[in-house]
Amino acid sequence: MPRILTLVYNFYTIYSKLSEMVFKVKYKALNEELLYYASYDIYNYGKLEWLLYASAGAITMALVGWVFYRNIILTVLCSLTGLFYPKIRKKQLIEKRRNVLRLQFKDLLYYLGASLSAGRSVEQAFIQAHRTLKNLYPGEKSDIVSETNLILKRLQMNENIESILKDFAERSGIEEVHHFADVFSVCKRTGGNLVEIIRTTTRMISERIEIKQEIETSIAAKKQEQRILSVSSVAMVLFISIMSGEFMEPMFVTASGRVIMTFSLILLCSGVIISNRLMNIKF
Repeated sequence: MPRILTLVYNFYTIYSKLSEMVFKVKYKALNEELLYYASYDIYNYGKLEWLLYASAGAITMALVGWVFYRNIILTVLCSLTGLFYPKIRKKQLIEKRRNVLRLQFKDLLYYLGASLSAGRSVEQAFIQAHRTLKNLYPGEKSDIVSETNLILKRLQMNENIESILKDFAERSGIEEVHHFADVFSVCKRTGGNLVEIIRTTTRMISERIEIKQEIETSIAAKKQEQRILSVSSVAMVLFISIMSGEFMEPMFVTASGRVIMTFSLILLCSGVIISNRLMNIKF
């Protein structure tokens, strides 16, 4: 009998150590995954992607520099300013990623509400929603599928669902996710109607998205006009210099002419920046 107890104790000790080792490995892998999804404010370019945007910016600015200066050195200097384009493009890609995640989050809330209405627990509702989202967004891994998968892994590590949603809201930087995480936390503590809260949040997100799409549609023509005006200014200088080369030649060879062309280029760039800011509506 003592021998059997010794064997059972040894087996329990070995099992406990193995379980602890597995837990540490899973916890380390989870922390590495959290670092990968550190924040949606960060966008890391691939080498080819950065090279593509940098080349596009450099070539565009080199063409503009050649049209305005007709000088190799000044054209090269203008092309160097195009290397800042990946930084500008990065902000646009981050905003685009957030907008896509906002739409996907609306789908997540819809399937969560459906699962909770069927009587499932919160954990089971997230499992069912994750399965549905994997079918809804097949192929390339989407952010919402990755986030729900991360939520399930953290739930398996016995983390609190409220803190998980709070972390997701802080990393995403999306106002609707913040609101949902706050209301969900209060609802869990006070025993509110979680299904109704999810439905209300889904309706609010849908209304905000529809309003934003209406605004984007209404100003789409103005954005196109702004692009045409920006290009037409450069095209006009090119056209006049080709058709009336002698008339424009002082602008390319004299110091005062280059000062005037530089001032004109600064005004053109300022107009592009101001118009883009005016039409970049955030809410």
